Amino acid sequence: MFQQILVGCDHGPGTVDAVRLATELALLGDATELVLVHAYPPAPTRFGRRGKEEELDSALHGEGMELLERLRDELPSELHARTELLSLPVSSPAYALHDLASGRDADLIVVGPAQHGPVGRLLLGSESVGIVHGAPCPVAIPPRSHGQAHSADATRAIGAIGVGYDGSDVSDEAAALAAKLAIAQGRALEVIGVAEIIVWPPTPGGVAPVPVDPLLLERQVGELLDERIATLPAEARARAVALHGSAVDALVERSTELHLLVVGSRDYGPLRHVLLGSVSRPVLDRANCPVLVVPRSIEPDVAA
Repeated sequence: MFQQILVGCDHGPGTVDAVRLATELALLGDATELVLVHAYPPAPTRFGRRGKEEELDSALHGEGMELLERLRDELPSELHARTELLSLPVSSPAYALHDLASGRDADLIVVGPAQHGPVGRLLLGSESVGIVHGAPCPVAIPPRSHGQAHSADATRAIGAIGVGYDGSDVSDEAAALAAKLAIAQGRALEVIGVAEIIVWPPTPGGVAPVPVDPLLLERQVGELLDERIATLPAEARARAVALHGSAVDALVERSTELHLLVVGSRDYGPLRHVLLGSVSRPVLDRANCPVLVVPRSIEPDVAA
């Protein structure tokens, strides 16, 4: 499935969850390589003392390698992928992961959730949204509370794979990937649509917008979901879940019942890089389960 996976690692609490999620996804398709990456600031940038550059760089590099070695030693024995450790002096963890993913043709990046750390420490989690925005491949992020709430872990153990679907091309690709993940894990698939009534302001000429019939909208969403499900493999055991209200709030609430939520980026930029949309970004911030963001036209090879 995901053959080469990059994992952004730092000293924050989200790193253990990121490695755990990366391991889970690696085991789905017998990944060949798991690369643990630690980014630290170049010594002059952090300290402004050029005479100590080499000594400080060596200390920061060693600190990063100790972290990565500890994480590697805790990987499960059933993971047979080759593990590589990289501790790199960079000013931006996001750019470092983007460059590595592009150069290695990586299938997936996994990073910890957004968080705040000590002054002077580069926490990858604090740049998690930036890492997704511009990444050349799908990005997976665990929730902030994933490693803390036993009830959440229990829900994930039995939860379905969910995918946000709105009929767009990118959500079609997200649904295709989610179906393959559901089949690989032996889980059911929830294709989730939201009947969201958007209230438009009056036009400059004072013409009020035509009111939307909520029942008609819900029926249209249900039909849209049924049409997409009819094209998915029967092994995915897909079912439609039609919700109403704010798309973000509905997906976040539903995420409490899911093992993994797959969403598509709204669009793509130069070189088909991910650009987060108005729904995917706040869902990343608030979801109660791991979220996997799939960029349009970059669906990875997830053949079982």
